[in-house]
Order: sequence, then C-alpha cells, then structure tokens
Amino acid sequence: MYKKFLDFAIFAVMLRKIRIVVAALCFVCLTLLFVGIGHDWWGWLAKLQFMPAISRLIGSAVLGNIVVVAGILLLTWLFGRIYCSVLCPLGIFQDSVLWLRRKPGKHVRPLQKKFKYNKERRWVRYPVLALYIACLIVDGQLITAILGPYSTYGRMVTAVVGGGPVPFLIAAGVTFVIMVLCSWVWGRAWCNVICPVGTFLGCFSKFSLFRVHFDTDKCVKCGACERSCKAACIDSNNQTVDASRCVDCFDCLESCKFGALKYGRSRSPEALPASATAGPESSSRRQFIITGAALIGAGVTAAAQEMKVDGGLTHLDAKKPLEREPRLVPPGAGSVRKFYDLCTACQLCVTNCPNNVLRPSTDLSHLLQPQMGYEDGFCRPECTTCSEICPTGAILPVEREAKTLIHIGIATVDAELCLAAKGKAGCGKCASACPLGAVSMVTVDGVRRPAINEALCIGCGKCEYLCPSRPVSAITVKGLETHRRDTV
Repeated sequence: MYKKFLDFAIFAVMLRKIRIVVAALCFVCLTLLFVGIGHDWWGWLAKLQFMPAISRLIGSAVLGNIVVVAGILLLTWLFGRIYCSVLCPLGIFQDSVLWLRRKPGKHVRPLQKKFKYNKERRWVRYPVLALYIACLIVDGQLITAILGPYSTYGRMVTAVVGGGPVPFLIAAGVTFVIMVLCSWVWGRAWCNVICPVGTFLGCFSKFSLFRVHFDTDKCVKCGACERSCKAACIDSNNQTVDASRCVDCFDCLESCKFGALKYGRSRSPEALPASATAGPESSSRRQFIITGAALIGAGVTAAAQEMKVDGGLTHLDAKKPLEREPRLVPPGAGSVRKFYDLCTACQLCVTNCPNNVLRPSTDLSHLLQPQMGYEDGFCRPECTTCSEICPTGAILPVEREAKTLIHIGIATVDAELCLAAKGKAGCGKCASACPLGAVSMVTVDGVRRPAINEALCIGCGKCEYLCPSRPVSAITVKGLETHRRDTV
C-alpha cells in the first residue's frame, strides 16, 4: 500500500513538473515572438492559438486550419483544458502572477493564498461567449480584440517593448492591471468567468476522458486540494471536480497527502460535476454551444527602426501619420474588409515588421488593430515577414517572388506640396527610388513633376517614405479596397 502511494506521489509531482516546463517554454517563445524574435524558429506556436485558428478557419477552411482547430478540441475532450495551462500565454501569465504571490506567501502569512470552491458563474460565462460569437459574426472587432486571450497578452507585451499611440498604451495598461489583480486575488477566475476560449473549451473538457477525480475511499475531506485549486472548481466536501473549469494545472495532486486525487479515466458518477448530470438544462446548454460553434465555423526591432536611413546616407525625420481612405493593408490580406474581419489585434505583425510600417490603429472603427503607414519606412518588396507570422489568416503567406505582383495601393501626387512642381528644387527622388519604375518625371506646362503609372504601381510606399516634403509627403499612397494581382 505504501509503495503504491509513493509511486502515485512521484507521478503527481512529475506530471505537474512536466506541465510547468512545457508551459514555461511556450510562454517564453510566444513572448519573444511579440518582441520580434524567433518567428523563423517557433512562429508555428502562434498558429496553435485557438482564436487565431478559428479566425483562419473562418477565412479559409483548408485542411491545415481544420486540423489545428479539431486537434485542440480533441485534445481538450481527451485530457481536459491542457491548452489553458500549457499553450495559452495569458493563462500562463496569470499562473506566473499567482506564483509570485505564493512564493513569499510560504514565509509571510498575510501573503498566503488559499482558495475555496465557488459555483460556476453561468450567468456570466455563457452570455459573454454569446456576445463574443455575435461580435465575430457582425464584425464587432473591438470586443473580440479585448476578450481574445492571445491578442490580450500580445498587446501587453507590445506596449512594454514597442510603445505605441496613447489609446493603445492606455488599453494595454488597463488590461495589465486587471489581469494582475484578478490572478493575484482570484487565481484563474478570469479564465473561468470572462474568457470565451475558456468557456468554449470547458464545454468539451467536462466530458473529457482523462480528468482529475476523487478516490472517495482515500479522501478524508481535509480540504487541502480545494485550498490549492486556483480555478476554484474543487468541492472537497462533496468530493467533486468541475471538469469544465479545471485547467489541469495538477496543483491539487501534489497538495493531497493521502493520494485521494488522481488524474486519469473516471467512470464513477461522483467524479462528475453536478452540472454534467443536470439533465435537460445541461442538454440545452450543450445545444447552445454546438450552435455557437457552427456560427463560428460559418522592443529590439522597433529600436533598430527608430533611426531609419536610406543607403546609410541621409537621416529622414519622422512624418505626420496619415489617415488613409481606403486603408492600406499588407500583401496577402486580399482586401481591406477581409483583413479587418479576421484580425484579432494580437500585434504580432506590428512587433515583427522589420520596416516599421505597421502600428496599432487609434480610430474607433478599428481600434487596436494594425494599420499601415509609410512615415517611418516602406513595405520592402523582398519582405514577407507579416504574411509568415500572422496566426489568424488575416494575412495569407506570400512568396517573395510574387509580392511585386500584388497591388495594395496607388500612389498619388499633390503638386502643391511637391518641391519639383513648385520649381523650388530639381528633386525627382520618388522616380529614382521606385523599384518598379511606376514613377517618372514629366514636364507639364513647363513644370517638371512626378507622374504615376497606375498599372505598374504596387503601393509599396518607397516614394512616399523618401519624399523630402514635410510634415506630409507630396506623393502618398492610397489603399485599394480589394488588392489586384498581376498574372505572370
């Protein structure tokens, strides 16, 4: 008997340690992605995030997108909400905050944190999920950006390492404070009350084959497991674990001194939460989630770009950001509408853009989502970073050789700002810089000025970026609502 208990105790400790190591690796790699490091090595981790995968699936139901979404759901059905404790960066961030509280709490009594069982807040969880689904359908991007866990964490990191406009920094700062306070005081309450991903996956995990459950013969109802449960889903008095809220952190396994909690298959009725056997009410809730799922299916880099120069010769002062209409969106987006429909405002493309072309938007219609501008750089024809890193399908992969065939905008000239047109300088820098020869200098009524060949212009913005006119370039790029692609 003692040997069996010892073997289980070792297994419980190892299970928790493995989870922590894998979660730490994922957390560090995802954080580095938002800093702008490692997209060539572990950029695939971003594409394993659930909401970006759902967005990709909505945009393109190709086999790869279906496999990722189905794989996460299958993993949850088999093993519970492993995703929330291993792959979700916001969930791991909350665990880290709680760990910081618990560490000194071992020695300082006022900092000790003990949890207790709380009933499921259905009246909050499912309306929030319904709101999220509705916003996905009607393009309520601000709500989806705020509630999406992956995007939320991305904005916090981006604000720290790359800064941004004031509204963006305020939103990220408020989010950071809320997340720290929630996890410091209530553990994983955000994940089990507000987070739509947690609620959605919880509807699968409550029927999971492998789960944490009680061995009622060994349990003495000491409550140690309940006090250690940061998801507040263990009812030690009734010896039940609400699998829909359990995030499989395995803290409870290590806290139990009697081996009464196990992780594995459970066929005993008492191991199921009351909500899983609630009859008609549970059935209607499952139907609601199934319906919702059907509706869903329908730093380093920034610092290097602060002093942008061309050819290492002439320093170019910052220009005034423009509000472009139509907007510019990156090659691979296909259209302005598709880009903003699928973008979850995770900021991954912003922090990884080597040309400083993307920044968070501050207007209400696309608040927090990226927007393009050529004040600090231009979209280099050989660069495909954003299309490689985008996890949602808002920007599809583009081959370098094909990028110059995609027209995202058209350059236009304001003669009143053009130095050459006003006879003040024999500039012509836009014409000499254009990589495709779309800009040429012509003489009209005795005045030399730029002319645009719209058939050749792809909207890369090099002419706008290098134009010496300040604070607004004399040649600017207007976006195309739907991108045009030349045939070879």
